[in-house]
Amino acid sequence: MRHRIPKRYTILISRTGKAPITVSFHPLTVLLGLMAVIALPTVSIGSVIYRYAHQNTVLTQRNSVLTEEAIDILHRLEDLEAEINHLQRRAGMPDAQSPAEPTSDPRGGEQQTTVAEALLDTANVQLPNLSENLKEEVLPALEQTLVREAARPRGAPLNVQTEVTSPFGLRQNPFGRGVEFHNGLDFKGWHGTPIHATAPGVVEIAGFSGGYGYHVIVDHGYGYRTLYAHMSKIEVFQGAQVDQSQVLGYVGSTGRSSGPHLHYTIYHNGKAVDPQDYLGRLN
Repeated sequence: MRHRIPKRYTILISRTGKAPITVSFHPLTVLLGLMAVIALPTVSIGSVIYRYAHQNTVLTQRNSVLTEEAIDILHRLEDLEAEINHLQRRAGMPDAQSPAEPTSDPRGGEQQTTVAEALLDTANVQLPNLSENLKEEVLPALEQTLVREAARPRGAPLNVQTEVTSPFGLRQNPFGRGVEFHNGLDFKGWHGTPIHATAPGVVEIAGFSGGYGYHVIVDHGYGYRTLYAHMSKIEVFQGAQVDQSQVLGYVGSTGRSSGPHLHYTIYHNGKAVDPQDYLGRLN
């Protein structure tokens, strides 16, 4: 025999001296209500957990992106700082001091600055400092250094294959007995071979003397001057501005000379120095 659940139940609550209270209910309704009450906390807790998990995922993704951006910027800053240090050393300046790590501004609450935001803060502080240092100090010093380096004579004054026939220093007198001091280098050359300036400058002398014959002296600045002697012909005039490699004249044998050649002297701060140290490799 099958048992059937009654459609409704009736409960009588008797009261002394009063009519009883009658409560009528359906069992399925009560069961569903109990299930809803039991499920409510679970649903609420699940919603909270899901919400916080989603927020954490978003924050983690944002922090990851910021971290990558910050690291990339800091790597670029390191490259920039290394280049600035290189330029400073070339300009004769000490290396740049890395800016101190910035301290965070005072803030309230429990949330702290993330690592990515701290890295970006550091980058934002370093970049203006490095840029200002590059603009205000390094570039002007480097420009002056480059001008000074350009004033330094370099290379041979003859752009042809040649050889040194008389070195710098003491040598036998080519015109008689005894020893004499030779204040430059003698380059062997064919008559009429072009003679080139070894650095830019201003022609100080373009003339003739008994010892050097037709000769040119160029003032390059920063204490450097060069002498080109025994020319057959001069191509520049006193006071002219000349560029590096510009033709000053041509090889000859004027003055105190035993044959066609170029006498070349470098003066630094008024003293003749060995041009061999400034030549590099000869052609």
